[in-house]
Amino acid sequence: MATREFSAAVTVKCSPEHAFDYFADHRHVAAVVDGVTKWEPIGSKTEGVGARYEVEMVALGFPLKSVLRLDRWRRPHEIGWVSEKGLIKQEGGFTFTRVSGGVHIVLRIAYTPPGAILGAAVAGRVDGVVRGRLQKALERIRGVLETS
Repeated sequence: MATREFSAAVTVKCSPEHAFDYFADHRHVAAVVDGVTKWEPIGSKTEGVGARYEVEMVALGFPLKSVLRLDRWRRPHEIGWVSEKGLIKQEGGFTFTRVSGGVHIVLRIAYTPPGAILGAAVAGRVDGVVRGRLQKALERIRGVLETS
């Protein structure tokens, strides 16, 4: 099965440091991204390379569980992860690029759907749902960052 990839982006009127710090706080994820029902640290390490999280997202009524590990952490430029466990193998991250008057934030996720033909069919339906959720989440976060 081929890897699928999608991204969402937003430009925010704040510093890259402020945006990075917001996204670096794991407590914001489930509250902001529709469909994420759980994003909890595993162990005492909650940020930086090596931090691990138990994650659950509901897509098309199905809970998708995984364990993600942060593998990139360069303040204020990048936060990235890879999956360690779960039905869907994935990797992704946020990049923060200073632009005139603010920061351009890009969220990119690449994943490999399970199950050959059935997996591809389901992935095609899930992609649109997840992509829309992520773009809406970034737009909501823009409002939070620009008023805090």
